[in-house]
Amino acid sequence: MNQLSMAIDGGHSMFKVRAAFSATPEKRIAFNIPTVVIPAFQITNEQTRLRAEAETIETMGRKYFIGETAIRQGRAAVFTGQNDDWINTVQHDALMLGAWRRVMQSVGSRAIRIHLVIGLPAKFYGSQREKLKSRILNLLTPRLLPGQTLKLLIQSQADAPLQWLSINSNGSLNKERNLDLESWGVVEIGHYTTDFSLSEKGSIIEYASISCPGTSMVYDAVTAALAAEKIPTTISTIDQVVREQKIIWHGNTKDMTKLVENATAGFESTVLDEVDRLFGQQGGMLNGIVIGGGGANLLSHQIKSRFPNAIIGDDPRSMVAEGFCRLGLMSLPKE
Repeated sequence: MNQLSMAIDGGHSMFKVRAAFSATPEKRIAFNIPTVVIPAFQITNEQTRLRAEAETIETMGRKYFIGETAIRQGRAAVFTGQNDDWINTVQHDALMLGAWRRVMQSVGSRAIRIHLVIGLPAKFYGSQREKLKSRILNLLTPRLLPGQTLKLLIQSQADAPLQWLSINSNGSLNKERNLDLESWGVVEIGHYTTDFSLSEKGSIIEYASISCPGTSMVYDAVTAALAAEKIPTTISTIDQVVREQKIIWHGNTKDMTKLVENATAGFESTVLDEVDRLFGQQGGMLNGIVIGGGGANLLSHQIKSRFPNAIIGDDPRSMVAEGFCRLGLMSLPKE
């Protein structure tokens, strides 16, 4: 039987999806969907309508635009799901179905065993794990094709960087990184939450599995600053300012470095206070601290200045999805 590991990091700014067959574990089906959902409506331009069909999802008897189509057609100013309970919303369902459909289009109609790994912020893991599991199974089980089976694994997002560290990309254990013999901290900087974890000789330390606000603090501050300068505050503009620290304005490149630095100050203080509280006294004795998440580049320099043993991957924004994909590969039965 064909076997597939599928991983979804359902972030509050981007759904990051990674999938791989056990027969070709180094190869990835990889894509991202911006976390924006709006009710669908009739588009009159034929080319635009055809493109939008790929990002139109029907659920609960209603159609929704997701991702780039939702951003463009809705002129969205904020990401969808900026609340604690959004896993129980139809918007979350639509994004899940969009991710599922796109992977299944790559898979085709072959009989297949699927292990799906999905994450939750550390502070919601205990209270929302069973709710999310039930909702996802109810959503996806009726959509399985004949011969397909689905196993769902719910993980804390803070654990994914440890899986990225300890499992090779093909799903085998990294023999050079035995977490049963080492101690590692995690700072996973997402949009809605920044998640922390501490693993000591293979044991996750409960007090360190916490969350604080994510980069939405920065986005909110940038939004206010742009509005004060009468610059449009669409998601695309705000995201570009935060990530590139520049925009094209009236045909010229406008440097936004100082604006972003000012917008980041409060967020930086919040996260670094937690880093110092959790790892400060013992950080130097850890094998390292893994920095991941879409906001990693905003604070990696500051964290590394405190802890020279901190590391960051080449693609920190996809670290959670990649770690989950590796875990899914490892969990598949050996054929």
